[in-house]
Amino acid sequence: MRKLNLFILACVTIAVISINLKLHTEHFTKEEKANDILLQLNFLEEELKFNQLGENMQGLFPEGLVFVNALYGLAWCEFALAQPKDDALKKKAIEEALFAYHAIDTADAKINFAKFLKPEYGVFYAGWSTYLLSKVMAVDTSFIKSEHYRKTLQRKCDIIANAFEQSSIPFLESYPMQSWPADNFIAIAALANYDKTFTPRYKGIIEEWIKKVRNSLEPDLGMIAHQTHFENSKIIENSRGSSTTLILRMLSEIDPDFGNEQYKKFKKHFVETTFALPSVREYPKGEFGIGDIDSGPVIFGVGFAGTIVSIGTFAVYEDTDFAAQQYKTINAFGLVSKHENMKMYLFGRLPMADAFIAWGRATALKYQENDNFSFMWNWKFHLCSFLILILLWGVFFRKKLRKLISF
Repeated sequence: MRKLNLFILACVTIAVISINLKLHTEHFTKEEKANDILLQLNFLEEELKFNQLGENMQGLFPEGLVFVNALYGLAWCEFALAQPKDDALKKKAIEEALFAYHAIDTADAKINFAKFLKPEYGVFYAGWSTYLLSKVMAVDTSFIKSEHYRKTLQRKCDIIANAFEQSSIPFLESYPMQSWPADNFIAIAALANYDKTFTPRYKGIIEEWIKKVRNSLEPDLGMIAHQTHFENSKIIENSRGSSTTLILRMLSEIDPDFGNEQYKKFKKHFVETTFALPSVREYPKGEFGIGDIDSGPVIFGVGFAGTIVSIGTFAVYEDTDFAAQQYKTINAFGLVSKHENMKMYLFGRLPMADAFIAWGRATALKYQENDNFSFMWNWKFHLCSFLILILLWGVFFRKKLRKLISF
């Protein structure tokens, strides 16, 4: 029994030391970070093209096929936007993003969405597919068949704009009789991106929509709700970390001033440290709840989805130290494995997480050059780890320690 306890204690010690070491990743320069992100993209490409990742994720999540393809394509777009002088990378990024776009522009991808909704197939599907195409055009407007995709983007944006213009409420349906504000921000961000890339068409619609959103904030925190009623946009569930991190990412592209207002509230009510490491709560400070399909597991109040998405969210609001620290924390606890030219988290068992991490890191790459924060930013966690190990080993050798003390 003692040998078994010693073995378990040794394994715990190795795990704790490994986590502490991984908090200081080896990727300090922009080039090193880019090379590491590429390993993640290689893994996702392999899974999508040869191992039916889209279909597998659809079996786990209601929007799995659309989500994982969209995130993969967006990660490539952000990766290219962070390195605009690399023409070869730009070409590869457009190829992969269009591969992802065509994967979700199929009957199989649309089968779980209702065509009769406005916009067609609901604001989740319309939003993500259009937003992905808007990012492709942001990377380059002169690639082969780019004019075809520009016209497609304009047509899809017009459909979205018309749906919002005809609605008296800010939040449209994602599914029949279900409204999720975050999905609406994706759709509006697609319109905003079109206006930045081409001759503006949607400025007035976006401004009117923002006014409606401001009038629909939850009264207690002044933040954007997680779920609303499909008929009147009345709040069903107040703000949550998983949706707020995504909303804030989109607001940075739609209305940066409004985004900054909401970001300050987000940091006040959702961002904290857990065991001396940065994290994002799923529910506001002082409130507690359980995890669901949106948040993933909620442990000690920490929402896994919100924490992962926050890498990119912190970056777009130029909180680059927070973005780097959040990634390093996820990397330390993420059960990373590498082989050949690929990198994966959770031993590759849940690639949806890899897609979110890659998207966030690729976005952060644009804002982060080289790491410049203190090497000992997480000294409290190191100290806690050291004290815990001392305590555990002390308990194991307590009899010998007593003899030494008595001697």
